[in-house]
Amino acid sequence: MAAPQIRRFELTRFRGIEALVWWPAPGVNLILGGGDVGKSTLLEAIALLLYPTNGFVLSDTDYFNRLVENELLIEAVMSLPDASGIHDQSWTAWPWEWDGEQAVLPDPEADGPVRDPVYRVRVRGTSELDLAYEVIQPDGSVVSFPTALRRRIGLVRLAADDRSDRDLRLIQGGALDRLLDDRALRARLGRHLAQDGLQGQLVDDARARLTALDVDLTNRHLPHGLGLGFVGGPGVSINSLVGLTSDKDGVALPMTSWGAGTRRLAALTIADNLQDGAPIILIDEIERGLEPYRQAALMRTLDERPSQTMVTTHSGFAITAATGATLWHLDAAGSIGKLPTEKVSALQQRDPAALLSRLTVIVEGITEVGFLEVLLERHVAPNWGAYGLYIADGGGNDRVLQLLEGLLSGGVRFAGMADREAGNPAPERWARVQRASGDRLLRWNEGNLESNVLPLFGVQRLQTLITDPDNRKTGQRRRSLIDRLGLAPEATLEQISVAAGDGLMQVVVEAALGNIPPDIVGDERRKMFKGHASQWFKSHAGGRELANKVFELDLWPRLEPRFARFLAVLRQAVHD
Repeated sequence: MAAPQIRRFELTRFRGIEALVWWPAPGVNLILGGGDVGKSTLLEAIALLLYPTNGFVLSDTDYFNRLVENELLIEAVMSLPDASGIHDQSWTAWPWEWDGEQAVLPDPEADGPVRDPVYRVRVRGTSELDLAYEVIQPDGSVVSFPTALRRRIGLVRLAADDRSDRDLRLIQGGALDRLLDDRALRARLGRHLAQDGLQGQLVDDARARLTALDVDLTNRHLPHGLGLGFVGGPGVSINSLVGLTSDKDGVALPMTSWGAGTRRLAALTIADNLQDGAPIILIDEIERGLEPYRQAALMRTLDERPSQTMVTTHSGFAITAATGATLWHLDAAGSIGKLPTEKVSALQQRDPAALLSRLTVIVEGITEVGFLEVLLERHVAPNWGAYGLYIADGGGNDRVLQLLEGLLSGGVRFAGMADREAGNPAPERWARVQRASGDRLLRWNEGNLESNVLPLFGVQRLQTLITDPDNRKTGQRRRSLIDRLGLAPEATLEQISVAAGDGLMQVVVEAALGNIPPDIVGDERRKMFKGHASQWFKSHAGGRELANKVFELDLWPRLEPRFARFLAVLRQAVHD
């Protein structure tokens, strides 16, 4: 089924966004980003462009910085199927051609395949707080973008508040109105509901008071012959009181009285049954009112629909379930970028919360997560997580590089902490990421966290270093050194120090990393040596333990120069 599609969307001076250009994909578009960056604003702009009536009233807060004298502009380049009615207007709609980036003038003499026809539509908010809906023709002329055409294109909007219930009631241009498609129904209902006769439901005393009022009005030569009926007010139609009901234990309950999640799913079901094509769907905060299993089911349903869909979410469950969606990240500067699926899919499944923070810090592994947490608590803010900072386990050097490249291409604001592995693999890719990231990326000049931090303790602090705060791993750590030095199981720390000589701290580093000496053969022995890492700091708690010991033993001044600019970036993020 051919469906309307927004190919290019441009937003200028609308609410908190000064300028934004977006090329949404067909199918499901999942928009991510930190709090108050404009995700809902983006959906509301699309809703305003395709608003099915002329009843929207602008206010000064709809203009960027409330500068009404500077017009707001919302424009889209759209593919419109014949079913949208684009060719049924009183004027001729001349198509543009789509070159992959924007609408261009048709070139009848051009060789090659014919490019897709598209149409430019826009809505302007004027300095008089009026809305001007327009279609821009290839010759530069402008014609009206009428409500009838906007309704035929179709819009299903599930907002973050109860305004989404409009699709469950008989509101002009709403999904239920388009589904029934009975043009005379509204007039018939209006006449029926406006008829007098409700006074028959009054008790005797109330009916007597109404009769007395009628006599008084007659005596004063005012309109009389009173009755009671449904009466609409300015901007309110009595037809809008008509809505879907559902049987519950023999009682007809309004669909709008059910739970928020159920109402949203009902509105989408109406959209599924529309006879006039696949409307564009906008869902703000898809998780609202839905349990995790229903969030996942809804994401799968949306992915199977032909409609172009724009979704925002704060739910990790929804992100994980959005396997077929195109992921986008919107930042506070109004820049939206595509997150390449092949680079971020692992993070999307493993740690979706990393895609929802204001500043995500990608680190090598779980040890770095714990270590950096302590640094942030001491040098950024005790409650640093409340400011939108998030530390994510990247899952190894190769994955960290892939993630950083993906986040960079999507315009995600991030920071990173990475090893420099032996041989410095992929130097050009790392150099590009470092240039683009600046001080937001801390990369060791050589080695990794353990190889740079553990030697600072020295032989004289070995006892403190190997002592586990819970005293559960102390013996295992000592035994790992004994195994690597080939000593008797009962060897003391002094004997270990004598046997290792000047290379003692290197033995500690090898054990903490779980490195396997080249002369070790046999799967069982190799597995044992590799397992030494879990006895030291290869865990979240281990990373925190290591960082706390750095501060307790006053080693931080020796490490601080390496972290100073990196931590300054994170402190600035807290204050932004």
